[in-house]
Amino acid sequence: MWRRKTMRLELQKLNIEEGSSQSFAFEETSVGDLPGVALLEPVTGQFVLSNLGIGYQFSGAFSARVSQPCVRCLDPVVEDVEFDVNETYLLNGEDDPDQEDVFALESDVLDVSDVVRQHLLIEVTEFPLCKEDCKGLCPECGANLNSIMCSHQKSLEEK
Repeated sequence: MWRRKTMRLELQKLNIEEGSSQSFAFEETSVGDLPGVALLEPVTGQFVLSNLGIGYQFSGAFSARVSQPCVRCLDPVVEDVEFDVNETYLLNGEDDPDQEDVFALESDVLDVSDVVRQHLLIEVTEFPLCKEDCKGLCPECGANLNSIMCSHQKSLEEK
């Protein structure tokens, strides 16, 4: 098994014969822009690259530890994310709109960072909560109501 520290695979240098596969272990500290999500640890995983003759099959299992703000109180929410990727890249082909996991391979360098980033973003919790009963922020002063009860909340409770 080969160790990779990058998502750019130089296919000519890998020299995978048609009908053969090669396995890789992977660790990457950055997979591109993750709006609203902080990568706390490198994305890690294992993947297999198979030469299909007409292109390449990229299949792998990945994991990452991320943080994003609670949607109610903005405290950080840490999440361990696991996801699988299974994509086909065709040589001298075009993207197939009928098959969402088939893409054109336009050079002998296969950069899979974008597809890994996309799968990571799909798996991250869309509306993270620090806890199920998070009280959020006071709309008047912005105080975190999980930590303190501000004077605005006291006056609302008295009414």
